[in-house]
Amino acid sequence: MVADTFWPPTSGTELHGGSGPSSSRGCCSSWANPDESGFSRHYYRVVASARASTLLGRRTETQLLDHLISSLRGGQSRSLVIRGEAGVGKSALVEHVASRASGCRVVKAFGVESEVELAYAGLHQLCAPLLDHLDALTAPQATALGVALGVQSGGAPDRFLVGLAVLNLFSAAAADKPLVCLVDDAQWLDLASRQTLAFVARRLVAESVGIVFAVRDPSEDPTFAGIETLVVGGLAEADARSLLDSVLAGPIDVAVRDRIVAETAGNPLALTELSRGLSPADIAGGFGLSAAPGMGSRIEGGYVRRIEALPEATRRILAVAAVEPVGDPGLVLKAAEHVGVTADALTPAMHDGLLDVGVKLRFRHPLMRSAALRAATPEQIAEAHRALAEATDPVTDPDRRAWHRAEAVVGFDEEVAADLVRSARRAQARGGLAAGAAFHQRAVELTPDPNIRARRALMAAEDKFRAGATSDALTLLELATPAQLDDHQRARAELVRARVAHAVTRGKDAPRLLLRAAERLAPHDPEASIAIYADAVAAAFSSGSLAVGVDLRDVAAAILHAPADPQLPATEAAWETLRSIAVLVTEGYEAGAPLLRTSLRTLTSTVRDATARAGAEDAPLAVDASVQDPAADQLPPAEPVDSGGPPLHVLRRGLGIDAVDDDGLHWLALGSLAARILSDDVAYDEFTALQLQQSYRSGALAQLPMAMSERFSALMWSGRMSTAESLAYSVQAIIQATDALPIMNRMLWLYTFRGDDAAALQIIDAPRDDVYRRGEGQWLISIACGGGMLLNALGRYSDAFDATSDVAGHPFDVGLAAWILPERIEAAVRTGNTAEAAAAVARLNDIADACATDWALGVAARSSALAADDADAERLYLRSIELLGRTGQRATLARSHLVYGEWLRRANRRVEARDQLRLAHAMLSDMGIIGFAERARRELFATGETVHRRSADPLEDLTSQEMQIAALAAGGGTNPEIGAQLYLSPRTVEWHLRKVFTKLGITSRRQLAGALGR
Repeated sequence: MVADTFWPPTSGTELHGGSGPSSSRGCCSSWANPDESGFSRHYYRVVASARASTLLGRRTETQLLDHLISSLRGGQSRSLVIRGEAGVGKSALVEHVASRASGCRVVKAFGVESEVELAYAGLHQLCAPLLDHLDALTAPQATALGVALGVQSGGAPDRFLVGLAVLNLFSAAAADKPLVCLVDDAQWLDLASRQTLAFVARRLVAESVGIVFAVRDPSEDPTFAGIETLVVGGLAEADARSLLDSVLAGPIDVAVRDRIVAETAGNPLALTELSRGLSPADIAGGFGLSAAPGMGSRIEGGYVRRIEALPEATRRILAVAAVEPVGDPGLVLKAAEHVGVTADALTPAMHDGLLDVGVKLRFRHPLMRSAALRAATPEQIAEAHRALAEATDPVTDPDRRAWHRAEAVVGFDEEVAADLVRSARRAQARGGLAAGAAFHQRAVELTPDPNIRARRALMAAEDKFRAGATSDALTLLELATPAQLDDHQRARAELVRARVAHAVTRGKDAPRLLLRAAERLAPHDPEASIAIYADAVAAAFSSGSLAVGVDLRDVAAAILHAPADPQLPATEAAWETLRSIAVLVTEGYEAGAPLLRTSLRTLTSTVRDATARAGAEDAPLAVDASVQDPAADQLPPAEPVDSGGPPLHVLRRGLGIDAVDDDGLHWLALGSLAARILSDDVAYDEFTALQLQQSYRSGALAQLPMAMSERFSALMWSGRMSTAESLAYSVQAIIQATDALPIMNRMLWLYTFRGDDAAALQIIDAPRDDVYRRGEGQWLISIACGGGMLLNALGRYSDAFDATSDVAGHPFDVGLAAWILPERIEAAVRTGNTAEAAAAVARLNDIADACATDWALGVAARSSALAADDADAERLYLRSIELLGRTGQRATLARSHLVYGEWLRRANRRVEARDQLRLAHAMLSDMGIIGFAERARRELFATGETVHRRSADPLEDLTSQEMQIAALAAGGGTNPEIGAQLYLSPRTVEWHLRKVFTKLGITSRRQLAGALGR
């Protein structure tokens, strides 16, 4: 049985070597005959002692690929990235996978450089042949995928919902036979397709789906990070000599042969292609290769010379084919008519092994496409684009037509630039901010009027920043010449620069830049300036005590004197929240906290009302923690089983801020900050969940790392460690895709809670020169807090006191007081620094009394008990447990039980101490907070009770993901519902559940709740 092989609507490269079916069910193209390609023929033919289909010198690589196919047939899924320089044989290895995939369904995609800006063009290649399985998707998934592929209209699809749709489409297509997805020249896929396919590849587990990417090096693209990688180098010396001998017409001088092998570094394509030009004299001993150009350039140069030897008509039609990424012979021939060339002109290129023409038109190698472009004059390339624009249907494919028109322009053209701007709106609706920004950027290049060009450059820069491309944003701002902008536009340009500084460095320049941008924008757009003031507050919090020129107090004072007069309910609530924070900063908690409580309630109510108006009256912002899927926060629910809130554009419309806040996220970030300042655990959970969800949905990668970091804190303090851990690692993956800085303080807290002392101490002891250079003062506070927590957990109280001394004199009380002061107090009490402990307790109580929240008051009561005499301590411990018991802060509550148990033991009340310590140990162990659980175990041992580490507990054998899935299944979630929450396929959910059942010794879902202790 042969593989179902598809050549969907895009051409690109030839997968060399091997043989395959000329047609099969659903087949859209024929395979190349390997005997027509010199490289394929010789690379496959020449072996020391093996079959003709074996790749020379690639035994290790082909064994790995054969194992991949075997895994698929065994029900597993595998993903692999093949990396190497041009000509090293990546395509041949991809072809090897196809040749071994008998009984599998094979779909292929090819990256084409000219299509890299067209969102989801690459994804369309893989998905188009599989759309007969679309009915296996839920309606929201099918709609999102349909909009992304351009087969139906709709608003900008949630990128993660598109990813889930593709994951489930692949899973459905593999239900009857394994599915093999092959992507050659993946570095030239459009960004949306690369990100979606990498997203899917990382989540494949047990669907019988394999994805193999071939990526040309050198490449700095981080998209495929975390996927298994095979790096392919040149052939070994003996194999390279064998290959060279096989392609030469006669014997070669040994010294010349060795020189060729050395200078080509064993690159197979270089060996076969460069040998074509060797004369008898060269072979005899007079040959030397130029070492100047790279190997890819050398090979491409050989192709250029072959193309230049073809008839002019053939070269012109090759130019058309090279800039036409779809691989549609009909479209190429129709365009060729516009340049006066007929189909017969293709024949010489086909005979020379450059091109295959069947149902699809394909170059034999990506370098052949590049060579066709190099061999053409600029006028011929422009002519080819112009002809393709004329041949492309303006109704069914207006964006590709607009792109070809733009590529045909030499110089300026306002009509074409305006067409690109119109296409940018459609591209953004389909592919998100990055797709729209690409069209805007090209429009800038074509705009003749300097004033219009500057405005478009500003618009493109704004989109680039929001998409996370901060370097591109700054480059575009250089084109937004201030002289061509009005005051309002200049303020917007300053804003982009300031936001880039905040996103990239989170340091000392950002508060000053953002504050200046807000003040300049306020006279022109008071409503919009409020979002910028919010950014300035966030930046000032980040820079903390290391701020230069403008610090948090300066920003607060500016807000209190700002002339903003908001008219919309949402901006009015946000402005009052900002002003309340400003009062708290300048006048203290006693004056500001009551105002902030009121304004936060108003802001919360406003967002909830907007959610209701958006059609989600029955869905609260966040689900009660007792029933909410703990993993739903790792990635926002695609189709919320419980709740997910409305799509961002709907929420923005409900808030009435479409024209005020361009991404709608500032109000949510502001709510998270206000809730953290007040230690309002309910509001903190609500706002951080919605902030993270909407950051995902909007594609606002620049804001996403900080939204994830804030959400991580909410999860950690509430004891949802499995979800917090998953999110922490997701943060690192997102950071790799942007220019954002690592958020290592959250990793420190994760390592501390998980008991990974070595990893935590490595972060604490890391050099801090870059932190001081950037002026990231909050990092120092967070590290001091995490370090104090770790060292207190280990019982190293003197070290904990020293760690928190670094920030003892800094103004850390705003926003982080409830986190760092308790660590400082415990360390001070345990080391006998009573005066320091008393001062910190007084400060913490002042803050807690002003905040008047159970979280703040409960932590303050616990810290006060530590420093109190025996007459008051027990009352305060019990008060702390009572207050924290009303909150969702289970981790914080467990620590109160722990220190109360320690106090009881020291009071020789061992029986009561054991009750508290057992409870603390059980809670901390259940949450996976190993560091403090170990401290509780040591205290229990000191009472005379032996408590074994809970490694024998079968729950501890579950991975984080298995625990998440088990919890959802125990709550009644079906496999599709669980998959939608966790961005997994239903088959992967089932695979994980089988492992859970085995580990827990159960046989059905009905037993899960009991096994999980629920």
